[in-house]
Amino acid sequence: MAQVYGNPDLGLFKGGFRDGTRGDFTFGTYNEEGLSFQKAHRKGSIRITGGNGSSFRPSNAFVPVDTSKTYQLLCYAKTRALGSSGNTAGGHIGFSCYDKNKSFIDLRNCGDTGNTTLSRAASPGDSVIYFTSSNGWYTGSDVTNYRAYYRQILFFPSTHPDYGTAHQYTRFNNRSYYRMEQTAQGDWAVYLESNTSSQTNTYTAATLPNYGYSLPAGTPVSRGVAGGTFNYALGNPNYPLNTWTRYATAPFTGENKNSGVPFRYGTKFVRFLILRNYNRRSETQDHEWALSNILFTECHGGKDYRDYFPTTA
Repeated sequence: MAQVYGNPDLGLFKGGFRDGTRGDFTFGTYNEEGLSFQKAHRKGSIRITGGNGSSFRPSNAFVPVDTSKTYQLLCYAKTRALGSSGNTAGGHIGFSCYDKNKSFIDLRNCGDTGNTTLSRAASPGDSVIYFTSSNGWYTGSDVTNYRAYYRQILFFPSTHPDYGTAHQYTRFNNRSYYRMEQTAQGDWAVYLESNTSSQTNTYTAATLPNYGYSLPAGTPVSRGVAGGTFNYALGNPNYPLNTWTRYATAPFTGENKNSGVPFRYGTKFVRFLILRNYNRRSETQDHEWALSNILFTECHGGKDYRDYFPTTA
């Protein structure tokens, strides 16, 4: 089971690999080969053969963060041996965000798209609800040509202790819609469906569940939109052959809806992640590659750790 802790030796992830173990990581094998600037008796990395295409591999540790503070993520990667395809290894690197209950925060938990309010009170059992505005929403008698995971409805009831901040973070998002038309009164009638992940143009009409919190007129709502699954803060590079290459963010702070930096709305914990060999999904994944010096740290005193670590090593 993942644990919560910090590692003062190398930031908040145990990612220096200098103690003869894989640290916070369960993939790859420990390797004594490290970076040129590491002391001879404290070198270390993890070595991986192949990958699994887009398979998600996180660190074990859930690291607590205070999103009002400034942080930075940095790591080194390289290809140790080309694959039979003749290509280097490569894939997305970054972190994943979790709320106070360590539940993963998907983009569809985050507002900032189609921000509006209920124009009329909504109640459990309603099959149609009403919005003040259609800006940022698909409108028409049938909008199912857009996938359902682009049509989710997010509710932010003001009395909820965690989901009450307008257009930020919620887990009241298990309804989408299949039709949205303007009424004679000028607001917008929204017809509910339950297929929040459907990729087809079929739908199943549904009613509003009982979330346990009232949804009066004026309740903030947003459109839930699928996108980049995680925060790919270090991009999706191909790792150069035999050269340790640094990938790093600038210092960042705060929360919004994104797949890079800063943190997503509602973030209380993060984990390092890599989509192993994502760039080589259509190839034989027999490359040999390595990671080292994975650093996630709070930036004290305005530090930018790119000033302390070279771009290659």
